[in-house]
Amino acid sequence: MGLIAGLASGMSVSPAGAVPAPAKAHSGAVPVACDGKIYVSSGNPDQLYTADRRPGRVRFTPLGDATPFLYNAIGVNPDDHFLYGTTFGDIGNRLVRFDGNGDVTTLGAIAGLPPAVYISGTFDDEGNYYVLADNTGEIYQIDVATRSVTGVIDVPELADPELDVFDITFRDGFLWGSTDSGAITRVDIDNEDVDFFPGVLPGGEDFGGVFTYGNGDLGFFRNSGQLFRVQVRNATGSTPRFTILSKQTTTPATNVDATSCFLDSSADLSVYKHGNKSVKAGKKVTYSITVKNKGRGGSSGWSLIDHIPSKILAPTTTTDGCEITDGVLSCTGGPLAKRHHVEIKVTGTAAEVSKTTTVSNTATVFGDDADPHTANNRDTAHTKIKPKDKNKK
Repeated sequence: MGLIAGLASGMSVSPAGAVPAPAKAHSGAVPVACDGKIYVSSGNPDQLYTADRRPGRVRFTPLGDATPFLYNAIGVNPDDHFLYGTTFGDIGNRLVRFDGNGDVTTLGAIAGLPPAVYISGTFDDEGNYYVLADNTGEIYQIDVATRSVTGVIDVPELADPELDVFDITFRDGFLWGSTDSGAITRVDIDNEDVDFFPGVLPGGEDFGGVFTYGNGDLGFFRNSGQLFRVQVRNATGSTPRFTILSKQTTTPATNVDATSCFLDSSADLSVYKHGNKSVKAGKKVTYSITVKNKGRGGSSGWSLIDHIPSKILAPTTTTDGCEITDGVLSCTGGPLAKRHHVEIKVTGTAAEVSKTTTVSNTATVFGDDADPHTANNRDTAHTKIKPKDKNKK
């Protein structure tokens, strides 16, 4: 099959604060970091990376050396904090394990796993490993400790090549992914069925890496070089609501795969918004937005969204990592140490009004990590726009 758009995986939403140390360890090996890390593998030979978020972009930093074999379906096991994957190609299907230095151990064949190409995989929060056999619709539940299949989930719809899923991640008891047409997929593990929600992501290209942020948002790495962040509301209901919060550029790659680990991360992010109290029509309006980390630990990254009121004309920003599209401000930021903050500036022009009109403008921040206090994640500024003085020319 050549190089395939690969896997992804992620962890479910973590409770605030650090979790206990992993129950199991492997002699002489260091677990992977779970302080808000996102891991990506790609290429031929396959290379493991950390995905380091920055304003507007993601940089891939190599972790360890490239492997002499291809693998996919990576995920971090919450039981031992090591990263696992499944090989394919000439080496066949074997379970491999990566430690915190990127060193790989080939563990061997998985009992009960049929030969196939496994490009999608993830762990649930109980330590069960799931891999999806490409174009078969069969998802295998694996116990990595015994290297054996413990269950099979049959979802025939996923066998259709037109509905091909290139990655899965776990959240709220479901396995989430996407198709190259831009539909979000949600697999019900217990009932063995799948829902398709079309039109969420831009279609036409593979999203090879999928993961879950610490706050529950979903991340989708597009092989052509973008990371999309998607908020999911009513995630377990019949009609979940999806919102693309932000987009960051990345390095284009093949055989893309991703996972995340936010088990040890938590950050209390807050946002404050200030603007002109009053302004006359036709005059400049300036908004200042402050994102601050008020928690005890560092933030691994964040996104912000702000729907600019229609009566603020031609809004612009020069802040790194921010863009305004169709009146919506979207920003992304990298790590933010405790007590540190960043400033975002937005300017526009007050529209013509026939009478004094108050416009409200709300900014909302979304931390990559779990946030123990979400009440301070949004703030609103109010601006009175007054009509022009008709006696002045």
